[in-house]
Amino acid sequence: MNVFTGGSAYNMVRDIADGYIIVSDRTFRGYGPKNFAEFSQEAGRLLTETRSNQPAVSDTEAIQKRHRRMQRLQQALTIAGHVQSRS
Repeated sequence: MNVFTGGSAYNMVRDIADGYIIVSDRTFRGYGPKNFAEFSQEAGRLLTETRSNQPAVSDTEAIQKRHRRMQRLQQALTIAGHVQSRS
């Protein structure tokens, strides 16, 4: 049984970054240590990729979109870490 929304950790992380999935404590219910590790690895990878793609300084919309994506990913990693530490 797959615990990741969207079929895989990568798809779930991408959907979180795009704002299609809102993350809460309940999102990670039923995750085991292996699932947390896989999620964290994919989220870290996408966060690094998002940080490296810097838009032009004059493109305000692209800058805001990039920051929103990074914020969603960082928030998901924080919540996942919190849920993992409690279990």
